[in-house]
Amino acid sequence: TQGICQGGQPIISYNYGANKPERVKKAFFTQFCACVAYTFTFWAVIMLFPQVFASIFTANKELVEYSSWALRIYMAMIFVMGAQSACQQTFIALGQAKVSLFLALLRKIVLLIPLIYLIPMFFTGNEAKLFGVFLAEPVSDTLAVATTVTLFAIQFRKIMRRGEAELAEQEDSHETE
Repeated sequence: TQGICQGGQPIISYNYGANKPERVKKAFFTQFCACVAYTFTFWAVIMLFPQVFASIFTANKELVEYSSWALRIYMAMIFVMGAQSACQQTFIALGQAKVSLFLALLRKIVLLIPLIYLIPMFFTGNEAKLFGVFLAEPVSDTLAVATTVTLFAIQFRKIMRRGEAELAEQEDSHETE
């Protein structure tokens, strides 16, 4: 998704600078769909064949079996991360790097680290507590994506309107010259 978004950034940024909001929207929508399709496909393959991925790192059958269980939990919400990447990277293309940085930190620092400590507190027994640690990732992913998509939906409209207003001002100033 990083490659898709980094390829889309100059297209979105150029069209935003050229004040072509329809092209910005079309480029974002294309990027969003590609990212979601990619992460959904990746998620489906991991959910169906976690042992293939686990066996890349070890030949120990017991560890592969255990890792397969853990991968399904840890990666449970990875399919929504396409939306996270597309929106977060589009903020950069629209000159909103601080918002993008906040959203990146939100997922792994603000949410994930505290959840790794908090969620296991609701479980008893070592196996259940370990489940809680793995569960922190999909919970963090879900909260981060919900925040990112909501913020993007609100901010994207404002940013597009601001760009249209600036174009109208430029046109007015050219007419008065």
